[in-house]
Amino acid sequence: MRYELFAADELEPGSMRAVDVGGISVAVIRTPDGSVHALKNVCSHMGAKLSDGIVHEAVVADEVGGYRLSDDFVVRCPWHGFEFSVDTGRCLADARHRARAYNVTLERDMIVLER
Repeated sequence: MRYELFAADELEPGSMRAVDVGGISVAVIRTPDGSVHALKNVCSHMGAKLSDGIVHEAVVADEVGGYRLSDDFVVRCPWHGFEFSVDTGRCLADARHRARAYNVTLERDMIVLER
C-alpha cells in the first residue's frame, strides 16, 4: 500500500516525526543531508519510541583508536543508546536487533511511504 504522509518541508533536516501508518507507528527521519527514511518506531531492545531519540552520523573505526564519522546516519534509541541504520534498520552494536525499514520517496514535495 502507498501512503502520502505529509509535506516534506514539515520535517527539518536532522529531525524525526512519528506517524501512524495503518495502525503501525513509524518514525519518519530526515537526515542532516536532507534524505528521507522510515523505520518502525520501536527499539527492538526494550520497546522505546525511536522518534524520541536523535539522528546523527555513525561513528566507525578502521583500527583501534582510529574513530571517524561516516557518511551513514543512525537513530539512537533514547533509553539505552542502541543505534539503528536509517537505511536498513540494522542495529550497529548487536545484529540480533533491528527496526523494520520502510521505503519512502519524495513525490511532488510529499513524503510517501510504501508498505
